[in-house]
Amino acid sequence: MSFVKRNSVKILLFNDKKELLLMCVDDPKTTSVEGKYSGPFWFPVGGAIEPGETIQEAALREVYEETGIKKEDIELGPVVWHGEFDLILAGTPTHIKETFIVAETKQNNIDLTNLTCWEKAVVKKIDWFSLEEIKNCKEVIFPVLLPKYLPDIITEKYPSEPVEIDLGKQPDRERR
Repeated sequence: MSFVKRNSVKILLFNDKKELLLMCVDDPKTTSVEGKYSGPFWFPVGGAIEPGETIQEAALREVYEETGIKKEDIELGPVVWHGEFDLILAGTPTHIKETFIVAETKQNNIDLTNLTCWEKAVVKKIDWFSLEEIKNCKEVIFPVLLPKYLPDIITEKYPSEPVEIDLGKQPDRERR
């Protein structure tokens, strides 16, 4: 199987209550490499880094496209995590190299009008989650290790260098 390579950024976007913004997608064409479709799942906002863009530029653009929050309403923090994984993304075998950057906003109003056509078809909802809500969520949230790494980010105990995390880890069966 031949994989398209995709560099992407995920934004750990927090509001003033230290809640993380997550997006829920339901796309039967997005599966494991083995073709297993697991239903809807949540993840931090973000997307592909376009040629010539910095991580920061891509983060600000993606937040605006997926939430309507303007760059002047966002304070970017450090890059804290990175990792790689393979999946079938919208029907295409894809190898994703993902970078996670912290950001804060006081803006809580979300506007989905700037989503791409594909996103409009598959994005089901977007919402703010507290750490406890993430830990207790019965739905799948990626990365699966978010509850393990998020407490240090919430308390601003950022790593001195970005930490590699296992983005390919799948959820435990009992969570579903």
